[in-house]
Amino acid sequence: MERILITGASGYIGKALVSKLLPTGVGLTLALRRSLPHGTASGGQVNHVVVGDISDATDWSEALRDCGTVVHLAGQTPGRGVDDERFYVVNDKATSRLTEQAVASGVRVFVMMSSIAAVVGHAADSIITDDTYPVPTSAYGRSKLAAESHVAKFSLAGGIGVSLRPPMVYGAAAGGNWRLLQKLAASNLPLPFGAIRNQRAMISIDNLVDAILAVISTINTAPSGAFAVADSKHIGLAEMLRLLREGMKLPARLVSCPPSFLSASLQLIGKGAVVDSLLGDLVVDSSRFCETFSWMPAEDIRNGMRRAGAEYIAGER
Repeated sequence: MERILITGASGYIGKALVSKLLPTGVGLTLALRRSLPHGTASGGQVNHVVVGDISDATDWSEALRDCGTVVHLAGQTPGRGVDDERFYVVNDKATSRLTEQAVASGVRVFVMMSSIAAVVGHAADSIITDDTYPVPTSAYGRSKLAAESHVAKFSLAGGIGVSLRPPMVYGAAAGGNWRLLQKLAASNLPLPFGAIRNQRAMISIDNLVDAILAVISTINTAPSGAFAVADSKHIGLAEMLRLLREGMKLPARLVSCPPSFLSASLQLIGKGAVVDSLLGDLVVDSSRFCETFSWMPAEDIRNGMRRAGAEYIAGER
């Protein structure tokens, strides 16, 4: 079997994917931003290739050697101080460069981690499907949508190109707003979210990795395209916190405050994006992915939330 190139292999999703692939014995080439503290490996099941900061000038030739499949996880995620140009260079231009060199090297399958942000902002009034016209509201989302266009060009050149659009990824070691939620839950303080009854799509890290494996294992008959991928059930903020605290062996301690008051308070302190991402609705229909790849999320969202809470609190002790 040809090797699999994984970019962003040292990131959260990358580490989880590698840990699932290693027992299979498949050859892996891991593209790294910098050398590992204990050095890099080559010549065995796992090869490490240092590519540095990725851009439209990155030379991927060594990393692509003998690889028939690419799983592109590297990218710039939102964070404090990240400017629009950074998203453009890392997510858009670097993906263009990689897909072009992948075509030249004979890669047959290209799977990229996009985001539901390529389609919509933090919240939506209607159900998001693969047929929803993309209207990204952030530089991050626009850069991911642009990256998807390069994967589409890869497929036009004769390969199979798949872009995955997950919503928020959760797990004990996940970052972003999910880490904030876990910290809030672990505080054991009363939280004013008891009256929030929103519905949000999520996906556990294990389910997301399983979805990637479903793509690369059935890829010979799979179509190209961009697919939303999410857990089978949706969940609200109050329920998230209750389940996290249940996993942490803590009481729920959720106080009911009017949602309008919470929204106004967060807007007042400049946290408007948090209002949409935590209090708003984001319902995603990923049935097309499930049908195409004969896949169903193995982990129930409620069990996943409890487990994330338990593992998070265990790691904090």
